Amino acid sequence: MSEKVKYIKYCVFHPFDGFYEAKNRGRGSLIAATVLLCLYGILQCVKVQYTGFIMNLNHITRMNSVTIFISSLSVMLLFVISNWTTTTLFEGKGKLKHIYMVTCYSLLPIIFIDTIVVFASNFVISEETVILTALSTMGMVWFCFLIVTGLCTIHEFSLAKTLVTLVVTAFAALIILFLGVLFLSLLEQMFQFLYIFIKELMRRI
Repeated sequence: MSEKVKYIKYCVFHPFDGFYEAKNRGRGSLIAATVLLCLYGILQCVKVQYTGFIMNLNHITRMNSVTIFISSLSVMLLFVISNWTTTTLFEGKGKLKHIYMVTCYSLLPIIFIDTIVVFASNFVISEETVILTALSTMGMVWFCFLIVTGLCTIHEFSLAKTLVTLVVTAFAALIILFLGVLFLSLLEQMFQFLYIFIKELMRRI
């Protein structure tokens, strides 16, 4: 277990070498990646509820932990699937599991820094919130850097091609989201029709 933790840390600070070894030497762990993804989802729930009142703009009374957790994970999984479908068209060399590991491992800076921010936000005054905001932004920038370098490495793309595929990935995610909403809407209408049909049939019987 300690070896897996050390490897995640290695990927965060040496992304080119770390993700290269994950792809070509079989290092990395899907279980460890999933644990990080779940920790990220839990952190989003914690941020809404326990961020200090000076920085917390959320309505805690309207909070739904299950919805926040599932939404956080869904966004990441949508990115993974969208990037996989997109890079397949661009002849990317990375497999779905490699994209998943890159995405989840890249979440570590956000998890680590935002945990500190949430804790510290309960002890700062309004003038000091800019420091915590800067820290949180640094975590997001670090995440983006790891995503780009990781995808460059596993797909064997140039930086320019990686950025292009990320833009296309965003469009693919919107299309998948639209089709998903359309499918659920049609499914709901179908169930409503069956319910009305069965209800009317029972009345006539």
